[in-house]
Amino acid sequence: MRIFLFVLSIVSLLLATRQFSISEQTGQFKGALFLLLIGIQLLIAAALIHQHQEERVQKAATDIEGGKEAGGKCCEHIGGQDKKS
Repeated sequence: MRIFLFVLSIVSLLLATRQFSISEQTGQFKGALFLLLIGIQLLIAAALIHQHQEERVQKAATDIEGGKEAGGKCCEHIGGQDKKS
């Protein structure tokens, strides 16, 4: 998803630069500014999606490591109670 957004933002920014060069003679920059704005928004959205995915991966790795440690201690604790009974 983020790669697709990056590609779209690059295309939009390239089209904006082309529009700026074309509209330089006429002075009407509305289309170029619109494409530039869209390109910047897509770039920011792709960066935010990438950051969110990285945080989810780190959180999942932390949860898995924490679960293994807690699971081992929990099983030992339960086993110890059965021996006392």
